[in-house]
Amino acid sequence: MGISETINEPFRSTRHEKAAQELAKQKPSPTPRLGRRESEPHSAEISYLHDVLTTNFPNDRTIWDLHHYFMEDGEKIDLQFDISYFRNLKIEADLPSYDANKFKRVPTLVINILSSSTYNNDLGAIAMQCQRLNIPVYAVFSSHIPSPKFVSAPFLGITYKSETGYHIINIAEHCCDEEHPTEIDFDKVIDVRPDLLPFKFGIMKLKKQYLSDNRHHPRYRLVLIDRKTNEILKTKAEKFEEKWKNSQREAEEFKEKWENSQKEVESLKKKLKELEQRGIKQEKE
Repeated sequence: MGISETINEPFRSTRHEKAAQELAKQKPSPTPRLGRRESEPHSAEISYLHDVLTTNFPNDRTIWDLHHYFMEDGEKIDLQFDISYFRNLKIEADLPSYDANKFKRVPTLVINILSSSTYNNDLGAIAMQCQRLNIPVYAVFSSHIPSPKFVSAPFLGITYKSETGYHIINIAEHCCDEEHPTEIDFDKVIDVRPDLLPFKFGIMKLKKQYLSDNRHHPRYRLVLIDRKTNEILKTKAEKFEEKWKNSQREAEEFKEKWENSQKEVESLKKKLKELEQRGIKQEKE
């Protein structure tokens, strides 16, 4: 299965429709607790994305796990996003919530990590509201949940706005794995709105698994791929580790050069001594 795209579909893909049909047969999902984080994998992926975005784009603003308030046609809308990313917006202070009327901006990109009690809302009502509010890019990602099948990991769905309306792109395959992060299959990478986003989207398969109902399930990560270098953007810790390794390598190279120069000095001293001895010998003769 590769990347599938639905063009000019105003609100739902066939996957969304199937979700609604399946949920109608099920008992109501449990009400999520305040905040969206419902498991270790869910929390880990939010933290990872926030780290990557704040580390690599310090001149942009990334918000995590907050209520976002909007006004549309006289209606106050309250939406929760795991991640909201604002290109070229500086807000130095920490926020209790985000008020679009105050800052006069909607997010450039919003991301929700699907969980057992939020996937219906994420695929339906929130997706509709994002389009109503003209948010350019809305991404939903299933990182770990094993069921129901239509939201089972891995799944990445991106709804984005173009000149002709909203489009939906889905993919359910990983482009790389944690052990070989540089070996990326770009046929399984989603690239939308290059005019707004300095990165592309892909799925990485992780080594760690998710334990649920006494069964181990695979875990996945939404990775952001630098548009210029085609490399996965790193966290702050990964950048520090890379810098440390580079420093170690430079130190080893410097040590090797110093040792070589010392050998050259010793060689020159030896030659100079030999020349001096020859000179003394010639004088005596």
